[in-house]
Amino acid sequence: MKLKANKNDLVSGLHKIQGIVQTRNTMPILSNVRMETQKKGIQLFATDLEIGLLDFVSAEVLNPGKTTVSARKFYEIVKELKEETIHVESDEHQQIIIHSGKSSFKLRSLSAEEYPSFPEIKETAKLSIPAAILQEMIKKTSYAVSSDLTRISLNGILFHVFESKRKSVEMVATDGHRLSLASREIPSSGRQDSEIKVIIPRKAILELKKFLDEGEHKGVEIAVSENHIVFQEGNYTLLSRLIDAKFPNYEEVIPKENENLLIINRELFQGAIRRVSILSDEKTNSIKLSLRRGELQVSSNNPEVGEAKENLSTDYQNSDLDVGFNVRYIQDILSSLQGEEVRILFRDSLSPSRIEDPLDPGFIGVIMPMRV
Repeated sequence: MKLKANKNDLVSGLHKIQGIVQTRNTMPILSNVRMETQKKGIQLFATDLEIGLLDFVSAEVLNPGKTTVSARKFYEIVKELKEETIHVESDEHQQIIIHSGKSSFKLRSLSAEEYPSFPEIKETAKLSIPAAILQEMIKKTSYAVSSDLTRISLNGILFHVFESKRKSVEMVATDGHRLSLASREIPSSGRQDSEIKVIIPRKAILELKKFLDEGEHKGVEIAVSENHIVFQEGNYTLLSRLIDAKFPNYEEVIPKENENLLIINRELFQGAIRRVSILSDEKTNSIKLSLRRGELQVSSNNPEVGEAKENLSTDYQNSDLDVGFNVRYIQDILSSLQGEEVRILFRDSLSPSRIEDPLDPGFIGVIMPMRV
C-alpha cells in the first residue's frame, strides 16, 4: 500500500474514529484502524465490536493495499506534522512508514485480514431524517441517559418512529431521576411505513452527536435491522448494536396534572442557579426553589462552607411551594433549550416537575425532587 494524502483530510478522518477504538482491549487489534485503498482514496474502519465507523479520505493511491495500525498513534503523528502533504506506505516488515517534509515515522501494523469485518445488515425498516432535526433531538435528550451499567434498558435513547403516513419521531432518555423527550414530525415518503422502536446505546449516540456537531450536514439515512442500526451521511457510516431490553413505560412518569405554573426568563434563571450552586453541597448538588406570589428564591446551603440566596421577580400566582432539585439536572435541561422563557409546572414538593419550552411544543423534561 502506498498513497499520498492531504493532512487536513487525514486528520479529519482519523479524528472521527478516536471515540470508537479502545486502548485497553482483550483483542489488541481493536485499538487499530483498518485502512484499505479505494479508487480515489482510502476507507477507514474502526470497531469495538459493539459499534463501528466507516469513513472515506480522499487520497492519491500509488499502490493499492490494506493494513491496520494504531489509530491513536497514527492520529497523533499526522496531527503534529507541519507539511500539508503526507506520504503513507506499508512494507514487508509489518509496519507503515509515514513521512512528510523532513519528518519520518514507522508504526507497527497488523494484518487487515485479522480485523473484524463490517457486518451485513438485513434491514427491516429505514427512513431519512434531516440532520438538523436529528442533531437537535439528540441535544435535548442525550444528557439524561443513565450511566448505571446495571440498568441496561436506560443505557441508551429510545428511538421511536410511529407507523403512519404523517411521520412522527420520538427520542426519550431517562436515568430514573430525570427524563427528556423530544418529538418531531419529519418529511414522509407518502407511503405507510413500519414502526421503529429501538434503544440506541449511549456510546453510539455520543459518536453521532460528535459527527453532527462538526460541520454542516443535510440528511441522515437510517436503517434498522433486528439487532443493529446504521446511520449514513455521505461517506460517513456509523453502525451500532441495539440494546436488547425493554424501555420503561415513560408516559406513566410524565406529570399531566401539575397546576403550579412558573414562567421565567431562561437566562436569568440559569444565571441565578449557576451563582447559587457555588455553595451547594458537593455530595448532593442540591438547591432549593422557594415559590411565592410574584417571587422566586433560589438558595443553597452547605454547612461546611456557607449558604447563598438570590431572589427573582416572577408572575407566579399559585400556592407557596418549596422544592429541592439536583442543580446539575436543571442546568442540563435549561442548557438544551432555545426559547427565551421556560415553563415549569409543579404539583408539590415530593412530586416530579414538568419543564417545557414555549417555542418547542415537542419537548418535555421531567425532574424528580430532592429533600432539602
